[in-house]
Amino acid sequence: MVVPRDATLPFDYTRVFQQAVREGQSVIIEEEQVESPHAKDAVPGKEKEKLRQVKVRPRPEKGKSPWSWLKNKIFCREGRQICSEHVQHQTQPISEVRNRYMVSSNGMNSLDGYSEFRPVIGDGECFYRSFIFSYLEQVVDRPDTDEERRFLDVVETASARHADLRWNSKFPRSSRAFKKLLEKVKRWKNTESSSSCRKEELLKFFSTYDKTQDIFAFLRLLVAIQICSHSAEYVPHIPDVASGVYSLKVWCFLYVTPARVESEGLMMRALASALDVTLIVETFQGGYARDIYTSPGVPRPAVTLLYNGNHYDIIYPRAPPSESSSHQAS
Repeated sequence: MVVPRDATLPFDYTRVFQQAVREGQSVIIEEEQVESPHAKDAVPGKEKEKLRQVKVRPRPEKGKSPWSWLKNKIFCREGRQICSEHVQHQTQPISEVRNRYMVSSNGMNSLDGYSEFRPVIGDGECFYRSFIFSYLEQVVDRPDTDEERRFLDVVETASARHADLRWNSKFPRSSRAFKKLLEKVKRWKNTESSSSCRKEELLKFFSTYDKTQDIFAFLRLLVAIQICSHSAEYVPHIPDVASGVYSLKVWCFLYVTPARVESEGLMMRALASALDVTLIVETFQGGYARDIYTSPGVPRPAVTLLYNGNHYDIIYPRAPPSESSSHQAS
C-alpha cells in the first residue's frame, strides 16, 4: 500500500525496528494527540502539550525477537484471535478455552465453576463490549424493568456530575444513545415472546460499530466521571496523577475516554461501581484480583469475564443442577 507523502503521522516500520534492535528495547512511536470528541476544549492550554506522548515499552520478552514482538503489536495478534462477529452468536463449551488460547490443564482450574464462554472481537473495546452485553443479556430475561429504570437513574446522576465537571464532551449524545438502548431492551421484553428472540435482537444490536460506538463512548465517559467525582479513592492508584505528571482530567482524557484504549483494573472497578454491578474477572494465572467489585444490597445480575492477559471474553457460571439454561441464540 502506498502512503501519500502528506499522510498524517506516517509510520516508518524500518526506522522503528532498527531503533528497537539498536537500543535493545521495543519502542512504539504513537503521537497520541488526544483531540478526540471527548477531550476537545476540555483540557487547559498549559496541559494540552502533555497530550502528545511517545510511549516506551519494556524490552521484548526473552526468546522473542524484536521483529516478532513488533509484528504482534502492529497487527494486534498476541493473545487474541480474530472473531468474525463482534459478539459471537453461539456460545462454546468452557473446555474450548483451552484450545483457543493454548492453556495448560492447570491454567483451566480457575474455570471449573463455568460451563460456557462467548468470544468477542478484540479491538480495544472488548472489555466494555463484554461487560455491557453480559449484563443486558441477563436483563432481557428479567420479567420486570427494575434494572432499566435503575440504569436510567445512573445516567441522570452522571449527567449532573458531568455538568459539575464542566466538560465539553460527547456525553449528551452518547448518554442519549445509551438511554435509547435501554428503551429497546424494554421494548424487546414486551414484544419478543421467547428468550432466544430477545437475545437475537441484542446480538444484532451489538453486531456493528454504527450502533455501538456511542455506547462505548458513554461507558468510557461514565468511567472518567466516576474517577473524577471520587478522586480521593482513585488518585492514590494513579502514579502519574499522584506525582503531578498529569492532572486527573488530563489523565482521563489520555487513558480512559479515547476509543480503543484498553482498560485496566482501575477503569473496570470504576465502571462496575458507577453502575453498581458485581464484576468478577477470571484469569489463567493467580495473583490477579478476581472480585473487581461486589455490589452491596439486593442481588443483581453479575458480570463474569475471562481475561487472558490481553483480551476479555464472556463466561457463564454453571447453573445449579435443578436448572436447565442455555445461553445460545437459536
